[in-house]
Parts: sequence; C-alpha cells; structure tokens
Amino acid sequence: MRRALLHAMMLVAALLAAPLHAAQASDDQQRFEAALQLGPSPSVRYLDAAGRPLSYTAFAQQLGEGKNYSSTRDSQAGTAVLRIAGPAPGHRNIRMAFGCGDVFPPFELPTIQGNTQRLSALRGRYTLVSFFFAECAPCIAEVPTLNAYARQHGDMNFIAITYEDAATARQFATSRGLSWPVLHDGQALIDVLGISIYPTLMLIDPSGRVAGAAVGTAMHDDPAKRLAELTGWIELWRQSGTGSGSL
Repeated sequence: MRRALLHAMMLVAALLAAPLHAAQASDDQQRFEAALQLGPSPSVRYLDAAGRPLSYTAFAQQLGEGKNYSSTRDSQAGTAVLRIAGPAPGHRNIRMAFGCGDVFPPFELPTIQGNTQRLSALRGRYTLVSFFFAECAPCIAEVPTLNAYARQHGDMNFIAITYEDAATARQFATSRGLSWPVLHDGQALIDVLGISIYPTLMLIDPSGRVAGAAVGTAMHDDPAKRLAELTGWIELWRQSGTGSGSL
C-alpha cells in the first residue's frame, strides 16, 4: 500500500513538473530569440547539421553538448535560420541543405559599394545567385556567360556572393568584369546553405523559394553554347512548378 502511494505521489509530481519544464523551455527560447534582435515577432528556423528542421529544445540540447552553429538573418523582415555547424553524422563534408521548393534562408550582406542587400528586397522577381571565390577557375570562366544572361533578362535580379572580404570581392569584380551586384563576407549564409563546391548557381523564385540549383557548373567552351546551356537550366527550373509565387 505504501509503495502504491509513493508511486502515485511520484506520478503527480512528474505531471506537475512537466508544465514547469515546458514553460521554462519557452522562456529560454524567448530570451534566446530576443538576443538575435529580430524585432517583436521573430521567425526563427532551427536546423541540424544535415539541414533538417529541429525544435528549439533539440537545438539547445545540441548546443549544450558543445556544438556550434551558423546563422543568417534578415533583421528588417525579422527572420533567421540557425544551423548546427559541421558535417552531418555519417558524412565527411557539409551537405547542401536547401533544394527545390525550400524557402531560401534570409540574409543581409554588405555590397562592394558599401550598401546592404537583404533577401526581402528581392521578393517579387526571380533572382539568380552565383556563389564564387576569387581564385576559383570555373568561377572566373563563367563570368562572361553570367553577364550575357543578365543583359538579356532585365526582368530578373542578379547577385554574386563570396565568403571573401570586400577588397578581394571588389578586385574580382573589377579585374574579371563581373557586372552583377557583388556581396561579400557571406560565409554564414554559405554555411547555412551547406555550399562546399564552387561555383554554385541558385535560382530563387518570386516568393523566396529555391527554384533550382547547379553545383560545380561545367559549361561548354563555346560562349554561345555556354549561354544556351545556362538559359536551358533556368527555363527548366522556372517551369518546374516551384516558381508559382506563393509561400
């Protein structure tokens, strides 16, 4: 009888404690997200190392185990994505985490002109993004094709993003003749996306979702064929159904 009573008391104590733990977790999340300075109604997504969604509790548990994270945000839109750093378990390299139909992570990055470019400012039009670095031979080789495509498609946005600093990005744009807006110091966004191969091209649809991607692009030597191939990729991505313009 005494054993049954003790068991019942322990069960009641556990049930009473559960709401307290849930409330504490909610308070912790609110304090954590307030520290991100995203405004009064932040929208934060948490991802594991493989890019899969996590609850805040699971994310915090991994931080408590000593893991770090990368984050990217758009403070004006009040949005952020945080991803556990490092390769996913069972994989030696960082994995690309955003495929067709996924909402592209928010960002606000400096341009080589000294301005700030935010994802939220690109909504309403297709946006082609090129990820590059200055000494990447395929990145250099694709510049004329990117410029030619941009000249033919004034109804789209175009941006190039590098993890390198402003001086390196500016030198690349000037010496290689890249006419696109160039954003620098983008390592956090690159880490959240899981990009590890260059160049990488990504098309964002008007609603902010990924419409397509080409990783480690290798185009034909002939300039006309290069342009035709790039045009074919983008038209295929635009017709895939992800570019419907609705979230």
